Amino acid sequence: MKAAAVSLVAVILVVAACSDPGLVGQTQPAVIGIASGLPLDDARIKDAQRAVQAAVEEHPKVHGYRLVYRSFDDTIGGKFDPDRALQNAKLMVSDSKILGVVGPWNSNSARLAIPVTVQDNLVIVSPSVTSDCLTARPTACFKGDPAPAIADNFFRIAARDSVGARMAAALAIRNLGIGRAAVIVHDDPTGRTLGDAFRTQFELMGGKVVFNSMYSPTAQTYAPLLRDARAAGAEALYVGGASFIGACRVRAAMDGIFPAGAYFISGDGIADAECITDAGSTANEHLVATISAREPGTVPASLKSLSRGQPYDAYNFAAYDCAQILIAAIERAIAGNGGNVPTREQVRKAVAGTTDHKGLTGTFSFDPNGDARCSLAAAQRPPARLSRLNVEEKTAVLLEQSLQTPRKPRSWSSSRMASTTQRSLV
Repeated sequence: MKAAAVSLVAVILVVAACSDPGLVGQTQPAVIGIASGLPLDDARIKDAQRAVQAAVEEHPKVHGYRLVYRSFDDTIGGKFDPDRALQNAKLMVSDSKILGVVGPWNSNSARLAIPVTVQDNLVIVSPSVTSDCLTARPTACFKGDPAPAIADNFFRIAARDSVGARMAAALAIRNLGIGRAAVIVHDDPTGRTLGDAFRTQFELMGGKVVFNSMYSPTAQTYAPLLRDARAAGAEALYVGGASFIGACRVRAAMDGIFPAGAYFISGDGIADAECITDAGSTANEHLVATISAREPGTVPASLKSLSRGQPYDAYNFAAYDCAQILIAAIERAIAGNGGNVPTREQVRKAVAGTTDHKGLTGTFSFDPNGDARCSLAAAQRPPARLSRLNVEEKTAVLLEQSLQTPRKPRSWSSSRMASTTQRSLV
């Protein structure tokens, strides 16, 4: 996830004899947290907080210890502040009673937080971080001092960027009938990862990438770039970028160059209001984003008030799942430690040992790198009332292993699309 603002909600495990959880640094046991990608006064991010709170309220006591929550805000004036984010991470690490964190919300925040938290085995479980390099060990993308080559304290249930891009390629060929595509990326690690993964999967499945290029967010016009793509025979665009670096202005520039029904496909970095604004009249059913979480069909009563229907809402429910994964891990770690408050390393190992955790957004186990074996990538068309494909990460593996024979792209009418968007890709 590429949002600029970050916040942390923390869950605190307090000894039953304590009458007040107090502040971080006072006498209290552990904290679990959640990071958000928008300022805390944003109503949708408060939904993520409410989701974690609901998970905590379902477990008022854990082996005799009282469970409560606390919020850490990494923003100042509604904007992400890296210094404050680092300070908050250090505060949590310095308090030996903190046992785990739900978050961060976006990959940039994770690059800052992981080098700090890994030093003391403070476990992190993220609902929404998607950057491949965070778990593509030993190649890492961490920032700060010291920056580890490997961080074994980070886990996530969101699908990696490359998984979402491969799912987008499968969607393009199997459901949208696209046979010839242009791949245009912003020149950064995320953009290149998205473009490379889409290109590889698209051509593996029998499609042809007829045009490759980069775009600049400062360009005055994208018309020459798009005319070249169209002249090369591209029927659709896959763009490795995000709203805040101009991806959806590329979408708007397609008007008059590509046919009205031409698809623009990208990752979750475009699933926001900025994209809808930038795309203008082209923000329609042919503007597609891949979302690395699945919004549940049914939710418990405690989550009924949470917003649903917009692309990023799925991550709020994933935050609930992350909180439940951590609470369950803490329960196992306490039991394994004779009923005593466990060490951070014991909690980290308990999270790593999570097996078939049945959550709202999927059933999750973790691989040795910290990725969920059942990560989901869902295709959505901004804004609301979007069709989606519920695709497990294992689908990407099956596609790579079994779809060696190119398939002829199928052509789907709009009426048939409505009835096939829930169909599995394999």
